[in-house]
Amino acid sequence: MPNVTFSIDDDVLRRARKVALERNTTVTQMLREFLEETARPQAEAAKRRAEEFMRVTEELARDAGGEKFNREDCYDRPILRRY
Repeated sequence: MPNVTFSIDDDVLRRARKVALERNTTVTQMLREFLEETARPQAEAAKRRAEEFMRVTEELARDAGGEKFNREDCYDRPILRRY
């Protein structure tokens, strides 16, 4: 797990240590939990979007009846031959 270094005012750190002691934890654990909670909504939203994308693609998928198509076949249409 990587370490993160940052600057904090001495008074803020002293008060954070008191809070951590009251909660029977550490300042490091409080910061870890805060960051996890802060990042969670974005991660969950991204997961929901990915799940929705997969649901929609499966819903819209059509069976090709065993046919295999290549790029040339897909673009070999009369309308495109004019160009």
